[in-house]
Amino acid sequence: MSFCLFVIDIQNGFISENTKHIIQRIKSLLDQDIFEYVIFTRFINSFESPYVKYLNWYGLLSEIDQRIVSEIEPFVNKVFDKTIYTACNVETITFIKERNIQTIFVCGIDSEACVLKTAVDFFESNIRSYFLEYYSASNGGDNCQKAAILVLSQLIGVNHIITEPINRNNFNKYLC
Repeated sequence: MSFCLFVIDIQNGFISENTKHIIQRIKSLLDQDIFEYVIFTRFINSFESPYVKYLNWYGLLSEIDQRIVSEIEPFVNKVFDKTIYTACNVETITFIKERNIQTIFVCGIDSEACVLKTAVDFFESNIRSYFLEYYSASNGGDNCQKAAILVLSQLIGVNHIITEPINRNNFNKYLC
């Protein structure tokens, strides 16, 4: 059984006062080199997107905003670009199934949007998914973060919400 870490949208355009603290947290998690696979997603917005058309949100249109933050860039080997909330699509499912990945740890930005949607979609694809709360944040602040935790507790199970930092000593208990 394989497992992986999905780091969702840790990009320049998503870094704010409410999210900047997770850069160092994610970097420290990656420094431990405990995951068999580490996959990054990169959100690409366009003027034709529903985010621009219906939400009047013009973020992440530039290449600079779309780049993965420089502190994390050295860890990037595999990136899946996406134009919607979820990272769960044919390309990622194929990647996961070809490697017999059965457990996915999901973290990143924004907890109540892309992270939540991805974790739930993997769950609905019959892949065990864990939400790493300590390594996730929301531009909407604490209320959005708490809402994400509440909804994910219901949708993927309260036992699949990990609030503590992960290290080699406590990691294996999530793989059973």
